Amino acid sequence: MSITNNILEVNNLLFKWRKTNNFKLKINKLAIKKKKRVILLGASGSGKSTLLNLISGILEPNKGIIKINDTCITALSSKQKDLFRTENLGVIFQQFNIIEYLSPITNILLPCYFSLFKNKKISFYRERAADLGKKLGIEKDVLFQKKAKNLSVGQQQRIAIIRALINFPKIILADEPTSALDYKNKEKFLNLLFDMCEQENISIFMVSHDNLITKYFDDVLLLEKINEAS
Repeated sequence: MSITNNILEVNNLLFKWRKTNNFKLKINKLAIKKKKRVILLGASGSGKSTLLNLISGILEPNKGIIKINDTCITALSSKQKDLFRTENLGVIFQQFNIIEYLSPITNILLPCYFSLFKNKKISFYRERAADLGKKLGIEKDVLFQKKAKNLSVGQQQRIAIIRALINFPKIILADEPTSALDYKNKEKFLNLLFDMCEQENISIFMVSHDNLITKYFDDVLLLEKINEAS
């Protein structure tokens, strides 16, 4: 097996919804190098989130090959994909997806309940969460409070970053996480995320429709350019 310098490779990808002929993704080639910060721009409804779901193995392409860190995820079974996703990918959602009635620490540790990474105990990840929280300015009393509903926007940002980092991912997939933030909070969020990923040698692939944040990234891609079906 040849080892490349790419953390993500997509080749000859084709995806279309079964019940409609109106939407199609056709991407012949997409590659992201290790430790790089890459943003993919596209209009709302153009297929950005669909592409992330294909990359993470949630959706199955009609054809094509997707590799993450030299593992061909399109060749894995559903169970293997679930395990690979929890042990190799960090995900940040558009609205952060913080469950208000759970504690911040429980929100962070949710991926760990699906797979105890490398057979480590949950206590190991509680300690890691506390350590990441310290680096991001989140005190233990905030992490371990009863419910997350009282978190400020800034605290929610940090909790989302900690949750994405908790499993020592190789790459973080981010689905428009800055869309609901004002410019100042966008800048804070991106700086925090990039600082932590740089410390841990993690690549970032973010999708967005926001041209204003492209200056923070190493590479900028346009979905309308790489999707030959658009």
